[in-house]
Amino acid sequence: MAAALAALEARLTDAGWDLLLGSGGSCEVGTPLAGARALVRRGVGALVFLGVDLPSELREVRGIQRLPSVSVDRTDRTGFTASAGLDLCRAGKLIANYLGQLGHRCMAVVAEPHSIISVLLAETLGADKALDGSSLEIMHISHEPIAEGILRSLSLRNAPTAAICASDATALAVMHACACHGVDVPGRLSVVGFGDSPLARCVSPTLTSVRIPARGAGIAAAEYLLARFADRVPDLSELPVKLAIRGSTGPPPGPH
Repeated sequence: MAAALAALEARLTDAGWDLLLGSGGSCEVGTPLAGARALVRRGVGALVFLGVDLPSELREVRGIQRLPSVSVDRTDRTGFTASAGLDLCRAGKLIANYLGQLGHRCMAVVAEPHSIISVLLAETLGADKALDGSSLEIMHISHEPIAEGILRSLSLRNAPTAAICASDATALAVMHACACHGVDVPGRLSVVGFGDSPLARCVSPTLTSVRIPARGAGIAAAEYLLARFADRVPDLSELPVKLAIRGSTGPPPGPH
């Protein structure tokens, strides 16, 4: 989501506003809440959330109710923050429906444990009725090398037949690990990335990836805040999210 952040900063800077960044990384769930408190104490004029799962306690932060707030990469179901129009839950459903139609019933999410991608994919895949009977294993790559995690999962009795990755870079690392250990992609393991970067079309097999309008989401978030600052009614609409299907995905091995 670096493109979203860059576009957000450029638009706000152009309008005369400074962007103060606060990063919680992939730390404990309470980090976004503590970060919001710290930013409110510093007297910021608005809050933008990117790459974090918003805790329900956010509403209780003193002084936060008066601030315009917008979430770039998800729809806040509590209604506290506005959405820039990029709904990653919809992206998760695209992946779930596509892999489900191919016959996959056991999938692995390759992402850091508390990343927004990990949270949303777990929610989406776990609740999707089209994948009745499927199972989901989340591999925490922050705790072990990707190669070891992939090989360990493939040795399980109910091994995954598809790996859904939090970024294209992670997906390419998974494909490299598979190539080094004789695991055929997509014959043994289908691989899906996030971001649809130029590299997705430069590898063999080419990478199936979720195409997200990150730059558009950053601009939309900035325009929302600028409208609020000017006491105008913000105009937000849903941004398109597509699945670019390429050579790294196919039916699972064996009968299905």
